[in-house]
Amino acid sequence: MPTAVLLDCSLSMARLAIPKSDPNRPIELSSSGEELELKHLATHGIKHLLDQIETNCKLEQVALLQFSSHCELITPFSRDMDLLRSKLLSISCLDKSSLEVGLKGFAGLVQEEWGHGIPMTLIIVTDGGLGYGGYSLYNLVHGNPTELRLPMPFPVNISVACISPDSEENPENMDKIQDVYKGLFKKLGLSDKESSFHKIDGPLSLEATENMFMDISTLHYNQWVADLVIGDQMTSKVQVCPPPKAFSRALDFAVVNRDLNQSLTIKGFIPQADMSSPPVYSRHLVLPISTGKENKDEEARTPNTCLFLHGGLKVETMCAIVEVGEDWYGFIYPWSDSKKKSALILSIMEPGTENVPWLGSISRLGPSTELNETVNSPFPVKSDRKPSYSSSPVVWIKQSGIQSDIQKVLRHARKLPEKTPQFYKELNRLKRAAVCLGFYELLEGVAQICERECNLLPPNVSPDCAIQLTYVAKVLRSPECYDVNYAIQPRVTNFNAGKI
Repeated sequence: MPTAVLLDCSLSMARLAIPKSDPNRPIELSSSGEELELKHLATHGIKHLLDQIETNCKLEQVALLQFSSHCELITPFSRDMDLLRSKLLSISCLDKSSLEVGLKGFAGLVQEEWGHGIPMTLIIVTDGGLGYGGYSLYNLVHGNPTELRLPMPFPVNISVACISPDSEENPENMDKIQDVYKGLFKKLGLSDKESSFHKIDGPLSLEATENMFMDISTLHYNQWVADLVIGDQMTSKVQVCPPPKAFSRALDFAVVNRDLNQSLTIKGFIPQADMSSPPVYSRHLVLPISTGKENKDEEARTPNTCLFLHGGLKVETMCAIVEVGEDWYGFIYPWSDSKKKSALILSIMEPGTENVPWLGSISRLGPSTELNETVNSPFPVKSDRKPSYSSSPVVWIKQSGIQSDIQKVLRHARKLPEKTPQFYKELNRLKRAAVCLGFYELLEGVAQICERECNLLPPNVSPDCAIQLTYVAKVLRSPECYDVNYAIQPRVTNFNAGKI
């Protein structure tokens, strides 16, 4: 699950963490020797967060953005944590805080890099300022016109790290800030499990900031360790990265909730060709856990169940069906990239036993010894329905497909009355496809084309061509033409009598 850190760089972040007017304030300096400002606490906390990600989620992609009255990409998505730490040193405070601008920049970056299907984690680091003007947080939450697309077009978990002196000096104001951010979460369509608000407990300090960011890392970046179980005798500890999430989805008449077990129990093996590529809920890397031995050569010679499983599945071109929760399954398989680096992948399907339609119910799968050796693989299960390949379905993927179908209608029109049946067959095929797709503008467009072609017909064309084109243009604009089952009938003339 890629992560984006959105840092508030408004002028208010340049405030001293502890005002000079406080006679009891402790003397605490930033790493550069300056007096401690809110932005120093923010960068220190982000560095601590990057340390936790580097330790627990080595393959996590992280991007860094800053926002004020405009949003700027500091570092694109990268696994180089040293690069991200170095870029934090160049951040400076600018002008006013406009969170909507920051969220728009984040949404644009995600859609450009990952599309709409990848779950994201967004960490907003701010001093809690609501901002002023059209793009402020206050304006966004209170229902004023906004340019931000709500809710987000991709799944996202948001955590807000609020570094504000109000957490101790003015708790009532801090409660107001928290309520505003809860309003933002609601406007973005996020549940309580998908959003969180974090504040510093006690006086502002480097240690208190670390504790707050530790809470965020515990929420999103804890190691998920499970027992990989093969039969009764083989068990080993493995790390699943990124950490899998519990399943929760509201269906039409029920809410489905599933929690993950702390063990990955292999129930059987099946050829990869039979499993094919079913839809999955999430994908993860399965990594072996170090034994903790100081001698790396000795650790390399120690047998490991995870490596044994990877080698066996790769050689036999098999995958393992795994139970990850109650009535919840996934499958483990080896995967290699173009650089010949191989890894063990866990794909978790949605809860249920019939998520792979061509296998049937997973609970009914049995040993391969019961299959008849004289027949081929019983998978995939063939459907009783036999599609007709003579129906010539209409497929409009590109503009050229629509142009080709319209030109086919016009070619038959120029050969009237001999091609009257073919002309109306192609016309009704075009009309039916447009109505099924809700492409009603096409009907008006074809009517205009027919009128234009009627005026441009050469003199040697049959008069029936102009009559039929004028008639078709009129019918395409009639209300009954929007009925999918309505078929345009030829107009009988003296020229096509007996040819329909």
